[in-house]
Amino acid sequence: MRSLTLGDMKLGLHDLLDKRSEALLSTQAGAMYAPMLAGRRKAIDALPPALTGGAPLADQLAAADEEHDGFGAAMWFLIEAYQRAPGSSAALIAAADRIRQGFIPALGDLQQSYATEADAALTRAPLLKSYKADLELFPVAGGTLHDWAAGFLAAGTHLHDLLSDRADEASSPTRKDAAGLRADALGLVSRLRAALADEVKHDKKLPRDLDAQLFGYLDQLAATRGAANAAKKAAKKGDGKAPGPEKSGGG
Repeated sequence: MRSLTLGDMKLGLHDLLDKRSEALLSTQAGAMYAPMLAGRRKAIDALPPALTGGAPLADQLAAADEEHDGFGAAMWFLIEAYQRAPGSSAALIAAADRIRQGFIPALGDLQQSYATEADAALTRAPLLKSYKADLELFPVAGGTLHDWAAGFLAAGTHLHDLLSDRADEASSPTRKDAAGLRADALGLVSRLRAALADEVKHDKKLPRDLDAQLFGYLDQLAATRGAANAAKKAAKKGDGKAPGPEKSGGG
């Protein structure tokens, strides 16, 4: 099981301690090791998602910013179209002006820092209600401009939440600490497995396939991870071969 990552261990411990808890606790070794494994699981669950297989925070921020800027640009250009279109009523143009000044006074506002955009979203949140009548004058695919404005503000608020998470992450365990936690959890599982093997050997009442019942999922994760690692090594060896003829330019 040496190939298991911290993310694999997180999945494996949840499976062992939840789905297989009855079988685990039916043994003396399981009853002794379960609290220790639960403590390691709690510590792993508290780690930043980026350390346990989730998307890195930077990627989450970029995705939220892309959604925020996408809704914002769509709103800005729609308002611009109504303001420029011949035949737009004075009332419609006035509503468009109010929305632009309230939500996106300048297109360049969408190029500000994450923190500035997040702060603006929090400040503008009350406008969603007070500008509802204006926003609903403008139809868009699947609804009205009110839907786009709601998405715009929600994405900005999500940016704020993610930035708060980044501040928490700054004081969170380091990768070195996480690696130590992985090794500790792996060691506990290995010792539990060995103790259970001895217990099964001396207690004929326990099922002969108890090891497979308890650790089958972890073994499956290890096999999958091992195959993936082997494929990566093979790919690296392939990259080291002499390159073939390059394609000519022009497509």
